[in-house]
Amino acid sequence: MSLRLRLTLLIASVFLGLWLISSFWLITGLRSELDMALDQRLQSTAAMLSNILATVPKNELGQIIPSILQGNELGNAKGLSCQISSLHGTVIASSNTHSLPINTALSDGFGFLSSEYGQWRTYTLKTNNIVITIADKISERESLGFRLLESTIIPPAIALLASLSLLWVAIGRGLLPIRKLAVAVEKRGSTDLSPVQLDKPSQELQPLITSQNALMARLSEGMKREQQFTNNAAHELRTPLAGILAQIQLAELSASEAREKALSQAKASAQRLNSVLENLLALARLESEKEVAPVISWTLNSLIDQVQREFVSEKHRIIYNIIDEHVITFITQPLLAIVCRNLLENALKYSPVKTEIIFLAESTTEGITVSVRNAGNVCQADIPHLTSRFWRKGERQGAGLGLSILDAIAIKYKGTLVLKNTDSSFLVTFALPIYKD
Repeated sequence: MSLRLRLTLLIASVFLGLWLISSFWLITGLRSELDMALDQRLQSTAAMLSNILATVPKNELGQIIPSILQGNELGNAKGLSCQISSLHGTVIASSNTHSLPINTALSDGFGFLSSEYGQWRTYTLKTNNIVITIADKISERESLGFRLLESTIIPPAIALLASLSLLWVAIGRGLLPIRKLAVAVEKRGSTDLSPVQLDKPSQELQPLITSQNALMARLSEGMKREQQFTNNAAHELRTPLAGILAQIQLAELSASEAREKALSQAKASAQRLNSVLENLLALARLESEKEVAPVISWTLNSLIDQVQREFVSEKHRIIYNIIDEHVITFITQPLLAIVCRNLLENALKYSPVKTEIIFLAESTTEGITVSVRNAGNVCQADIPHLTSRFWRKGERQGAGLGLSILDAIAIKYKGTLVLKNTDSSFLVTFALPIYKD
C-alpha cells in the first residue's frame, strides 16, 4: 500500500468516524425534537377545537362540527385526522372515517391506535360535553423523518466525498517531493555514487538528502581507497617477492660467496615483505575494529627497552628521552610499538647518514606523547601527502605505509599526528589523550 493511499485512508477514517458520530447525535436530537413538535401540534389542535366548540350549543353540535372541521382543514390533506364523540361514546363527527379506527375508550393524553391501515399517534381531550381526539399517522411521521434525514445526511456526505477527493489530490501534491526523491534514487545504477540532486527540495527532505549524499560520498571515497589500496598493495608485494625469487635463482647458480650474498639480499627482501604485511595487517585491524578493546596495564619503560633492542645497530645515532610517570591502560603495547618503530624507521631512512635522531616518549596523567626529530627538511608541499597510503617520493625503499598507520591510530584513539619543519630539522609528534569512549 502506497504512503499516499495509507494517509488518505487514515484521514478519511478519522473524518468518517467524526461525521458518523456527529450525524448520529444530530439525527437523534432532530428526531426527538420532531416527535415533540408533532405531539405539540396534536395537543394545540385539540385545544383549539375545544375552544371553538365551547361556544356552540350542545343540540347543534352534530350540524356545526363537520363545517368546523372542514373550515380548519382537518383531514388527510393536512396529515391530521379528528374524531369528536359524546361522553357516552357516540361518534358525533369524524374527518377520516375510512381509515381512522373508531375508539371512544381512549383516555386523556397521548396514545396509539392501530388498524389495518396503519398506526396512529393520538391525543385525546375530554371537555364537559364532548371528547376530542386528534391523530396523525405514524407512517407520515416516519416519512417526514426520512426526508429530514435526507436533508441532514446527503449534503454533508457529498461534501465529505468531495473533501476526500481534494484530500487525495492535496496529499499527492504534498508527497510529490518524496516521489521525486524516490524516482531519482530508482533511476541510479548500482555503481552510481554521485550526489542526489533535486530542484528546490522541501525543508523536511533536505536532512535526508544531505545524509544520503554524505553516505554516497563516503562510499565513493571508500571504494576509491579500496581500489588504490589493492593496486598499491599488489605492486608492493610483487616487488619483494620478485626480488626473493631472483636472489634464490641466483644463489642456486652461484658459488658459495655469491650464494651467501644472494641469500642475504633475499632475506632483506623477505624482511621488507614481512614489514609490508605487518603494516597492512595493522591497518586492517584498526579499520575493522569498531570499539577499542580493554587493555592490560603496562609501562612506557618496558616498551622503550624493546624498541632499543630492535634498533641496537643505530644506538650511536638515536638519543632517547623517556618520561614514564603514569601506567598506560588505554592503548595496547604492540600498537604503540608500531608507532615508535615506524617513526624511527622513517627518521633513519630519510635523514642524512650519521646525523642524530632525537626520540622523546612521555607518559603522564594527560596521555602519551611520542616525537622524533631528525636532520633535514621536507618540502612543504609534500607534507600533506606523507600520511597517504603507499605515497613515496623518489627511489627510497619502503611501502609508504608508516605514517598512514600512525594517522589511523591517532584517529582511532582521538589523538593527533603533527608533521612540521623546524629550522634545519623535521619533527613528527604523535599524541594520544587518555581515551574515554
